[in-house]
Amino acid sequence: MTVPDPAGSRAILIGVHSAADGLGMGALPAVEQNLAAMRRLLTDGTVWDLPDEHCFSVPEPAYPHEVLDEVQRAAAEATDTLLLYYSGHGLLVGESQDLHLALRGVHWEDDCLSYAKVRTRLRQSGSRARRTVVILDCCYSGKALNGEMGAAAEEHQGDPLAEQQELAALVAGKADIDGVCVLTASAATRKALSPVGEHYSAFTGELIHVLSHGVEGGSEYLDMTAIYDAVSARLALRPGMPVPQFGTRGHGAGIVIAPNRAHRPPEPPDRAVNGSAEVRPAHAVPIPDRGLAPVLATYKGVEIRDRQVLLQFLTQLTADERDADV
Repeated sequence: MTVPDPAGSRAILIGVHSAADGLGMGALPAVEQNLAAMRRLLTDGTVWDLPDEHCFSVPEPAYPHEVLDEVQRAAAEATDTLLLYYSGHGLLVGESQDLHLALRGVHWEDDCLSYAKVRTRLRQSGSRARRTVVILDCCYSGKALNGEMGAAAEEHQGDPLAEQQELAALVAGKADIDGVCVLTASAATRKALSPVGEHYSAFTGELIHVLSHGVEGGSEYLDMTAIYDAVSARLALRPGMPVPQFGTRGHGAGIVIAPNRAHRPPEPPDRAVNGSAEVRPAHAVPIPDRGLAPVLATYKGVEIRDRQVLLQFLTQLTADERDADV
């Protein structure tokens, strides 16, 4: 399990931070920082080490074709992994409440970019990408308030389990792409947040942290499940933050997009816990048998192994002591 091959991978990063006054949506200053940071992570070796020409940034698009043309080009070129990231306003349009992505200067809902069209480009005939990852940092309502992508305190409605099941079906339906993982900043009934004064939006800020610093105790590489779990856990520590969601097709949950920068290989078995070499007690080390008689006595470092020699030595030592006493 390794990170995607930079030569065969492509990324499309779309960000719309300007206000959509015609739709009642304010500016999102953090989105501009989101886009710059995500590009940096993808190209500086932190995630994939993509060549600059394989990472397509689309800042502030005003028309759908500006995005769709780049998506089509990337999908046609990618042979390994294709990643699409969008940060900005999101809204649900029409009776069917289809997901649309806001563009610069839009005045009407149907001027926004339909996610269904993006999905079609990702699935276009001739696309050779083995894996597709879609990351959407946007809300699904279409109204921003007080520097947020949406209201911070929307009440949950209905049974939570039923709502979760309905959400899973909705996400999977909107992500109907073979071999894909779609990671979103919030549920279909909630709004993603971009708190006033923060450098990044809430969701992308935690995503950047996980990709940059890794997951303690995790495996060598981060797949989408590990990333989702880590980002969700970090957001759960911040009151009022929506819960990220993700849906997959095929083996999408196991798609790897980054090495785990917090991974530490296990200590060798012959090492102590503190990393120093284990010291064995002397008595545990066997003494080789050199075929010598046992030592009967030692005098000033001289070993006496013969009984007759020992008796002679003791006799002489006693005589010497007696003479010394005279």
